[in-house]
Amino acid sequence: MKIQPTEFKVLIKPDKVDSQTSGGLFLPETVRDKQQFSVDRGEIIATGNGFFQDIPGPIPEIGDKVIFNRYAGTLITVDEENGRVDYRICNDKDICAILEE
Repeated sequence: MKIQPTEFKVLIKPDKVDSQTSGGLFLPETVRDKQQFSVDRGEIIATGNGFFQDIPGPIPEIGDKVIFNRYAGTLITVDEENGRVDYRICNDKDICAILEE
């Protein structure tokens, strides 16, 4: 399934939440699902046609790692060949920074 955002929307693949804490405790799936919604970093997968049109400054591109507003947008889950994948669709204004390595 291909997801193509419209207008000024952006499709982001959020970083995954670890299944284990730093102390070695395993997190139940229900806790991981709640924490996944609060992730604020990810990779841009696709953008709509109006993406960052009227916003000055650096413009992120597909494949860039970004920081976005913590509870922004809609979290969706898609079944793909290699399992379930979480994505987030949010507005371009919800992107706060581009991460450079």
